[in-house]
Amino acid sequence: MRRLGDLFDGVVSYSNLYRAYRKALVGARRNEEQARFYYNLEWELVSLGRELVYGKYIPGAYRYFMIHDPKEREIAIAPFRDRVVHHAIVNVLEPIYERRFIYDSYATRKGKGTLAAIMRTQSFLRESRYYIKLDISKYFASIDRNTLLEILERKLKDTRLLELIARIVWNPPDEDRGLPIGNMTSQFFANVYMDPFDHFVKETLKQRHYIRYMDDFVVFPDDRESIPGLLAQMKAYLNDELGLKVKENGVVINTPMHGLGFLGVRIFPSTIRIHRKNLTRCMRKIRLREREYSKGQIDEERLVRSVGSIVAHMAQFNTLTLRRKVMGSRSMVPTG
Repeated sequence: MRRLGDLFDGVVSYSNLYRAYRKALVGARRNEEQARFYYNLEWELVSLGRELVYGKYIPGAYRYFMIHDPKEREIAIAPFRDRVVHHAIVNVLEPIYERRFIYDSYATRKGKGTLAAIMRTQSFLRESRYYIKLDISKYFASIDRNTLLEILERKLKDTRLLELIARIVWNPPDEDRGLPIGNMTSQFFANVYMDPFDHFVKETLKQRHYIRYMDDFVVFPDDRESIPGLLAQMKAYLNDELGLKVKENGVVINTPMHGLGFLGVRIFPSTIRIHRKNLTRCMRKIRLREREYSKGQIDEERLVRSVGSIVAHMAQFNTLTLRRKVMGSRSMVPTG
């Protein structure tokens, strides 16, 4: 693997920091912190750039809150100026790793995503006799920070950039393992962390049909006899090389005719059905938007647009009867 240097200057350039600032605004709630940054935008970007260049940059403390969608998770929110730095790093690293990632890695990548992963999985089911589905136990909390930095060093030889990444990875500094959920860098580095495993499955284990979405992955072996050996080798690599454990109750071995539960749907060779719990989540979001509309918190255009996008997602799967049943008298939402 050819190592790349001379990347740090691109990260800290004013144009890249400005582009990162614009990205950090997307989807973020407006608050006083952002307003102050915008009011002194040029000075903030120049000052941030100088801190990075002279090694004076120190990441701030995270704010934490819990979500329950669908399971309980702790989300970490970095200060706004830190989020600008995160985007600035990913802006430079993303095109480099896009050339490194295997085709069938689908999380947090442009042109990929859940729907593309689901459709690709269905095509693999049509061509396969068996599948092995696995996922990692407490993935983000289990990522070894030293191992992550070693993986990055295999591709990057820019010392200043690696030092900057290390400052972010080791924030907070009191644990050897774990990346905070919610950061742009955490999402990106979590994908990088599994990249060696992807290449192991494809190139060493010679598995032509394999797909991964972050810490959920599926292998489609050609014969039943190879399954125990494949499973043992994958578990051993994850444990020995990455320090990760497979959820024992998350290992599913079956045939395509029984369907594959993956990314919130059940996939069969000829159809795709949305899980009841995910349908319930969709309906919960619709009812929330309706309550916001009735209280005057959103206008009718926002209501129709939001509900329409939820139903459009449902419509990509075999849910017509369910949609007609659950939508009832909601005439503003098409069922087609």
